[in-house]
Amino acid sequence: MARKSTPTYTIEFPLNIPVWQKHRLEKKFKIARYVYNSCLGEALKRHKQVKADKEYRRLLKEPQTKERNKRLSEIRLSYGFSEYNLNNFVKAVQHKFKENIGSLEAQKLATRAFQAVEKLHFCKARKVDFKRFDNDIPVENKSNTTGLRYADGKILWGDKPTKNSPNPKHWLCMPIEPKVNDEYALLALMDNTKYVRILNREVRGKVRYFVQLIQEGYSPTKRNRKVSNDETKRVGIDIGPSTIAVSSESTVELLELAPQCNVDEAKLRRIQRVMDRSKRTTNTNNYKEDGMIKNGRLEWTYSNRYKKLRKTHKELYRKIALQRKISHEKLANDILALGSDVRVETMRFQSLQKRTMKTTRNKKNGKINPKKRFGKSIANHAPAMLLTIIDRKLAYQGRSIKKIDTYATKASQFNHITGEFTKKQLSERWNYVGEFQIQRDLYSAFLIGNTTETLNSVDVDLCNAVWDHFVQLHNCEIERLKESPSKTLRWFVA
Repeated sequence: MARKSTPTYTIEFPLNIPVWQKHRLEKKFKIARYVYNSCLGEALKRHKQVKADKEYRRLLKEPQTKERNKRLSEIRLSYGFSEYNLNNFVKAVQHKFKENIGSLEAQKLATRAFQAVEKLHFCKARKVDFKRFDNDIPVENKSNTTGLRYADGKILWGDKPTKNSPNPKHWLCMPIEPKVNDEYALLALMDNTKYVRILNREVRGKVRYFVQLIQEGYSPTKRNRKVSNDETKRVGIDIGPSTIAVSSESTVELLELAPQCNVDEAKLRRIQRVMDRSKRTTNTNNYKEDGMIKNGRLEWTYSNRYKKLRKTHKELYRKIALQRKISHEKLANDILALGSDVRVETMRFQSLQKRTMKTTRNKKNGKINPKKRFGKSIANHAPAMLLTIIDRKLAYQGRSIKKIDTYATKASQFNHITGEFTKKQLSERWNYVGEFQIQRDLYSAFLIGNTTETLNSVDVDLCNAVWDHFVQLHNCEIERLKESPSKTLRWFVA
């Protein structure tokens, strides 16, 4: 009988360790990268063997049935293309490095390699990449009993010292030192630890190591955080590439996603241009006459200036990503303080990133319009990340985001007073609902928050009951947006 999974959360601590322990960690990460690459290569080999099977290719063209899917699974197993078989393969690889990497840690690496190739096998990814020498992979265990583990306020890894070996070469004992006033960390450490994960990051040009404890249960509630456990309070969300509209009983807001995450595009472009010129100067033989990179395997040489700029470029993106995550965490807390019944449209942001296929011309000058859409905006504001954070925080209460049926509801086209659907251009930012002029995104959030329990239609009676209160909150928000220092928000009410 399968063991029922229990709720988990993660807490992270920096590892302040001496140089000799960093060297041992670096060696273990290097071995973990080798184990992962070995498993990835073996999984790719088995993937190609399955794809080359004539019967397998023939069955893929047939309609999906239980018998057909069962036969496909049997063929995959016959070539050893499964997570279980790859875990068997990694035993021989791990045995060579058993003093540095435990069996359960190697199995986790094998599982991760198989999952990467499995996405490629089922056409959910275009390719898989091997880990380079400067790209380490996080190492984690399956349990907290042997190998990499947490005990008595310390991270232990390897064989314990004995009388015969008082100073083993592969033993690590790294203390965790939470801040004295960090009440959240102290409460989290009281929960049972499921397993431990160690990872490294390059911060300001230096490699730093961090440990993540995967704890059992629900995360402690912070003292200054407001949490609404009332399931009757609904929160409707209409999220876009760079903004989010929120509608609840007490609040109607249109907010910019990660406003503190200021991306200096001009500075990044200058760095990228200098890096490109340096790369072309030191590798003239790797380019064609038209400036394109030659095909095949090439050897690249980088100048010291290029390496320095690459570190600067990486550090800028690290700061941007960190600031964006902090901003999303705060916004998620503010949204969950309004209510626990959070509703949002199902949305594929990947489709908004793709360039449009249609070729159009500017009506004024006849020039071809650019085909770009919202790729850069989505990359800078990460709307999907915010929804993931909200869903994770709701999971601590045993709930999840309710995703309504976008195509059935059509919140951006529906008018709850007339009951009609009217298509609008993207540039049209206002709806005329009865005698009121309502901002389009705020009205969509209002309709999403007042959908039926089946999540496929708008509850018109509920909309009518709270309509007057919504209009009052809406008008106050419009006045605030008109005075907002953000050009992005002012555009939405222009």
